[in-house]
Amino acid sequence: MFVSLIVVFREAMEAGLIVGIVLAASAGVPTRGRWIAAGIGAGIVGACLVAAFAGALSNAFEGTGQEAFTAVILMFAVAMLTWHVAWMSHHGRQMAAEFRQIGQQVKLGQKSLAALGFVVAIAVMREGAEVVLFLYGIVIGSHTGVVSLALGGVAGLLLAGLLSWLMYRGLLAIPVHRLFTVTNGLIALLAAGMAGQAAAVLHSVDLLPGWGEQLWDTSFILDDHGILGKALHALIGYSARPSGIQVAAWVGTLSVLILLSRAIGRPKRAQVAMVAALCVFLAGIRQARAEDVIQLEFRNHRFVPDRLIVPANQKFRILVKNNDDTADEFESAELNREKLVAPGQTVTVFLGPLNPGEYKFFGDFHHDTAQGVLIAK
Repeated sequence: MFVSLIVVFREAMEAGLIVGIVLAASAGVPTRGRWIAAGIGAGIVGACLVAAFAGALSNAFEGTGQEAFTAVILMFAVAMLTWHVAWMSHHGRQMAAEFRQIGQQVKLGQKSLAALGFVVAIAVMREGAEVVLFLYGIVIGSHTGVVSLALGGVAGLLLAGLLSWLMYRGLLAIPVHRLFTVTNGLIALLAAGMAGQAAAVLHSVDLLPGWGEQLWDTSFILDDHGILGKALHALIGYSARPSGIQVAAWVGTLSVLILLSRAIGRPKRAQVAMVAALCVFLAGIRQARAEDVIQLEFRNHRFVPDRLIVPANQKFRILVKNNDDTADEFESAELNREKLVAPGQTVTVFLGPLNPGEYKFFGDFHHDTAQGVLIAK
């Protein structure tokens, strides 16, 4: 029960915080409940479909389909949030001034809510798929009773809902004339975080350059695998060990959104600045593919082999095959990698160039037994 409580709370919290921001951002707009409820429902259905077809996604595009799919939905979410920021920059003041008598704003509000509903669906789908696979792994691997698992899951969901409600109420405590400014800022940070996550995912499959594997390490201050770290990861894309491309995407997206909100009054100057920033970013995207291939297996919820010798200072890839009958996840905080592996499937993990040294990795679904170390030399 306790395991399922923690798993569900950890994953639902990330989606719930986003829902709380969306609710506050759409406060006072009629029919928002329908859009957001539809987004949650679509996300739950999508999560079940993603979990059911996890193996097919993992096998697509030479074992990188899972990351490609994640990156695409994240980029769609960034596009939807950008639409909302632009819309609110144009209409937010007017809505604040006519908060009790929205009138014609209802139609425009519905358009903005469509974007936010889409983001809610993506957030629920991303976290929900992982919850489904986690719980399935717990049932098959430990033969935990369904009732105990369900009670823990419900408790975790209620705790995550409480945290989301507290955030929502806290945002509503802000004066109305400031609310749209604050929520617009939060949504801009949310979009920047999703863009950074998408860049990190694409780098993890060798489709974008790293521009530095780890610019810094703040895990000793705030670990992004803890409750607070995961909350900040969901809200602003916090990473304790970010790559250069991740930081560049975060800063670039936030800068574009700031320029976009100002473009309402000064469109030409802002558009020139945005085009220039995009050209600079795209000009730096050059990537050499990894050539060296290393084999790794999940067997009886352990890694075989559990020690890998890899080349230092050059790119390589690891083919991870899951020979067990339950899903597992290749994960390493030190390597900034997290890769779901469905039963019987093989996925590709791109890494490097690494400095000489040892890097730990583990199976997130069977943390006690699936442990390994990668030795770069």
